[in-house]
Amino acid sequence: VPDMVPEFQSRPQASVSSRVRRRRHRRGGLMFPLACGGSLLLAITVAWFLNDPTRFQGSLVGELTASDAGTEVLVPRAIDPDLAEGHAELYAELIESLRERTGRVRSNVMVVVFDESEGKLTVRIEPSQEYRLVRVALGQSEALGRFVESQSSRLDGLRRDDLSEELGKLILAWHAARTADEPFDEWMSFRETVGLAALVGGVGHHAIAQTGRQNLPCLYEAGGALFFLVPALLDEFRLIGRRRADGSMPFPADFRVRIGRGR
Repeated sequence: VPDMVPEFQSRPQASVSSRVRRRRHRRGGLMFPLACGGSLLLAITVAWFLNDPTRFQGSLVGELTASDAGTEVLVPRAIDPDLAEGHAELYAELIESLRERTGRVRSNVMVVVFDESEGKLTVRIEPSQEYRLVRVALGQSEALGRFVESQSSRLDGLRRDDLSEELGKLILAWHAARTADEPFDEWMSFRETVGLAALVGGVGHHAIAQTGRQNLPCLYEAGGALFFLVPALLDEFRLIGRRRADGSMPFPADFRVRIGRGR
């Protein structure tokens, strides 16, 4: 008698609805830890940002003294050619054109001159006689001195980024005028964003002298001091931080500055 072959028995198939429910359950089970992981990562990022030791927290307030300074301190400065990266050929053409004709921006406060020296774009200032150059030493306030020591490199990085972006805009605007065979008359648009940005460091780039309704940008930075051109008869002003386009204020200062006579 032949051996009996056992009948093949299959398990009953699960219904379509039950399979869908199981898939949804598995998917939901994965989504929960992913959501938790994302929230944890966000929390860590925010905590790092708020506790970043390179980011200054707080404000700088108090009183400072400014003194008269001689204009001989305003030595011309060259812009780092590396900041024109991406526009090297056009930058070289701009430099060549400046050998023939400088760019000049005249106002009642000063004349800003864009020139060429040793193959680099240089900037110099000719102050107006109606304004006085004053010097604010950054080391006269202990808190301000500590801020400069810990934050100046970070602020100068922001300045270089800003200067690089604006220098690129200047080069392209100059090239467009040249292509159209027109004189370049947009130096005024770059007086502060390129001209003055080349003459200051990170702190000066973010500092403003507020005199009533007028905000005067920092003119020069050297030797641990900021220099401003202010009205000749002014005896005090507020030294405040400049708010950037993104709303941040890397130099959170609000100092009352009294101007002394003499140097």
